[in-house]
Amino acid sequence: MTTIKDMVADTRRMAYGSMSEQINLLSQPYAASGGELFMELDVSGITSGMVLSGDLNVWYVKGIDPTSNSVLVIPGYDNSPTRSMDAGEFITIKPRVTDWYMFESLNQEILRLSTPEHGLYQIKSWTVDVDPTWQTYEIPTAAFDMIGLLRVRYRMPGSSDVWIDIPEKSYRVQITDAQGSSYIRLLRNVPSGTEVKFLYKAPFSQADNLSDSAITVCGLSETMVDIPTLGVLGTLLRTTESRRGQVQTQGDARRAGEVPAGSNMSIASRIERDHQMRIWEEAARLIQRVPIQRSM
Repeated sequence: MTTIKDMVADTRRMAYGSMSEQINLLSQPYAASGGELFMELDVSGITSGMVLSGDLNVWYVKGIDPTSNSVLVIPGYDNSPTRSMDAGEFITIKPRVTDWYMFESLNQEILRLSTPEHGLYQIKSWTVDVDPTWQTYEIPTAAFDMIGLLRVRYRMPGSSDVWIDIPEKSYRVQITDAQGSSYIRLLRNVPSGTEVKFLYKAPFSQADNLSDSAITVCGLSETMVDIPTLGVLGTLLRTTESRRGQVQTQGDARRAGEVPAGSNMSIASRIERDHQMRIWEEAARLIQRVPIQRSM
């Protein structure tokens, strides 16, 4: 099972390779919104003004208390949530990028996959008994996120696994009528004593925690989980180039001969091409899973 935490780790590895971060560990549990972190390792290298990251927490350091080996912090920095943590969990010191930032960026990339620009989706369905009188089927509340109908089919009476497709010109979708209900009306008679199955496109969902599954919670397939990481990687590379060009960093070593200006943007453009190619590949895979049904 691929979790959002796995995707955060993959993005960090692609962006920074084997470059390591300085870490510490909690020696005591941390209560959400608490103002002090008790550390297992020495805290003398932590100074006021630094940023610490752990889970989705981001803290601003006010100071340290060497006697208790603790760090005094302001929780909720960078508009991050405040989450409790267990003893022994990692705290990253002055991270290149926080897990909170990558978590939010991954969520945005996952949602973007369902936009008309990219056109990816998760496949959902519902099944109901045939309405032999009206051939009208209300869209259930669970399917109100539908962004398109993929297939309508009914089970052959007397069979358990033989399904007959209904051509697209043989049904109509009414999203909202005067009474506030949404329904699908079939324009052909389906035999009674069986059931109709509706397959539809649904947008992907955001994660709430790093431990959430990208498949069961967000709706991605196993083959899609690399796409949001490529999107976030391109964003990180662009922000790196932006930071390099800021006036307040001009006093830093530039290493112009080794890292020419614009190199990160060039790499970001290549990553974005890979990102778009993977989207096209997955769009083709979705069509293979549920071929487009055309009326005769």
